Amino acid sequence: MPVLRVLVAAAPSPAQDTPWALYDAQDRLVRSGVGPPASWPDAARREAVLAAAAVRLARVVLPPMPADRVPAAAAFALEDQLAGPAQAQHLVASKRARDGAVEVAIAARSLFPRLRDGFARVVAEPSVAPVPPGGTWRWYASGLAGGFVRRPDGSAFAAGTPERGGAAPPELALALARADAPPPRVEVAFPIEDASLAAWSAQCRTTFARTPAWRWDQDGSALAAAGDLLQGEFSRTPRTAPVSAAGRFRWALGIAAAALALHVAGTLGQWAWLRYETWQTARSIVSTARNAGAGEAADADTAAAALAKRFAAYRHRAGLAAPDDALPLLARAAAALAALPPGALKSATYTAGTWTFDLGKVDPAAAAALDRGLATAGLATLAATTAAGTRMRVSPAPGTGLP
Repeated sequence: MPVLRVLVAAAPSPAQDTPWALYDAQDRLVRSGVGPPASWPDAARREAVLAAAAVRLARVVLPPMPADRVPAAAAFALEDQLAGPAQAQHLVASKRARDGAVEVAIAARSLFPRLRDGFARVVAEPSVAPVPPGGTWRWYASGLAGGFVRRPDGSAFAAGTPERGGAAPPELALALARADAPPPRVEVAFPIEDASLAAWSAQCRTTFARTPAWRWDQDGSALAAAGDLLQGEFSRTPRTAPVSAAGRFRWALGIAAAALALHVAGTLGQWAWLRYETWQTARSIVSTARNAGAGEAADADTAAAALAKRFAAYRHRAGLAAPDDALPLLARAAAALAALPPGALKSATYTAGTWTFDLGKVDPAAAAALDRGLATAGLATLAATTAAGTRMRVSPAPGTGLP
């Protein structure tokens, strides 16, 4: 599809002669010329190239952020570098590179309503020119009046072309003087005499050297790859209707609701299974007590107590001690009691499978150590503070009364 590209500094008028270039479907230059819009060749697509005098390229470095926040962040970073009110400028930011670099094209907002009506795309002339190598600035002649300087970071600013034998443009001389690290070399990409190069080198204290001349229309591929300035409010692509907050989070809310329902269902299932296992265990204890001749118990606790009592009775008939007899129970508690400070144990009383120990006043650390020691020995404790110190009741822990 043939593409006609036109170099403009503003929307062209019917009587204005304007440079144009026609390219084929492979972006090869077919022919070029200068003339009013009526003389332009027919093409399926028209694009505008905004001349360097009307656009500036800046470079900023941004931290990692979502792509949709890059334009606003770039505009904020450049706020103090804009010529005139921010609302009068149109800023177009490129995608954020891996190192955080963002190229920003800056032009007057007033240019774009008519350019959007007449052209499918608008690109900046400086963005078409090759970026020079490190340590070098490159001075290009614009296809319209003046010229521009492109730096190794991709930024570019307008700089006029000098008259024969004249001084370097003030924009370029001032930029070199104010640069934190002035380049050791400035390449001139348009025809120039050796005398002018020597004069500029002396004036700016930087080496000016000749490099092959460049034209705005020489590289159709670069023109096709340049970023489109018709973005944001001037985009030719219709904006999609805004999505409500409920619509934006519909899937997330659905997934969260499903996860909650699954969690509740899983919790109820686990609770039901545990209740079933508890019922089975209680039923088994009652059945075991009945089969052992311990009587018919109403619940598992009563059945377990009856089994322990029957087990102790059989041990006693055989002349053996039961687990909750005084001496076996005291032996299990002996190691923990021995760790108490001397004189801390005031008295010990045994009654029906339970030892009651009266302790003097002991520090909290010793009391906690005693409680841990008794629990390790399989004993259940119940402690209360008295006027004299602490009274502790010790009995076999549930499940330890039988072998």
